[in-house]
Amino acid sequence: MSDAELIAAVDQYVKEFSQLMSVEADVSCTLSQSDSGDQRVISITYNGQDLGYMIGNHGAHLRGLQFILSMLINKKFASEEERFYVNVDVSGYKKSKLDKVERIAMRLADDARILGEPVDMEPMSAAERRVVHMTLSKFDDISTESYGEGQDRFVRIIPKSEKQLGLMDESEVDDILGTDDLTEE
Repeated sequence: MSDAELIAAVDQYVKEFSQLMSVEADVSCTLSQSDSGDQRVISITYNGQDLGYMIGNHGAHLRGLQFILSMLINKKFASEEERFYVNVDVSGYKKSKLDKVERIAMRLADDARILGEPVDMEPMSAAERRVVHMTLSKFDDISTESYGEGQDRFVRIIPKSEKQLGLMDESEVDDILGTDDLTEE
């Protein structure tokens, strides 16, 4: 099946599923490659009026809908060699949330630079942590690491020292910290 035939079939399948749920919204489906290029992504977007019930409290219904559609689409259209990543968004909710996470990450990275010490973000989903890691990977003076387990997993933003960045050599660091005086005793 060609990509055009696949996305047309998925689009029809999702529209029929949405009618069963009595969802009155415009539905569109697209097919793309993941950022890493190793998996194909089916993106499903619902647009319309009063779709808050599809999002739920803090996106709970949206996550459930994405899980169900992912299972159904992969069962019907995936092969043993390839499974699809299914991404569902309702009225741009997910995109605006990820944009907000990106802005917060940038602000906290500035805080880490100014303070010169690691800054911990609030616990967040894997997709949100990925956005933080990708956003801050552009900067040489910041690194990020994920910590915690399950729903308590969070990102720590860590500023790099001038020595780590290669801006100072060992003797300059020793001069500033006064470590030569300590080692000569």
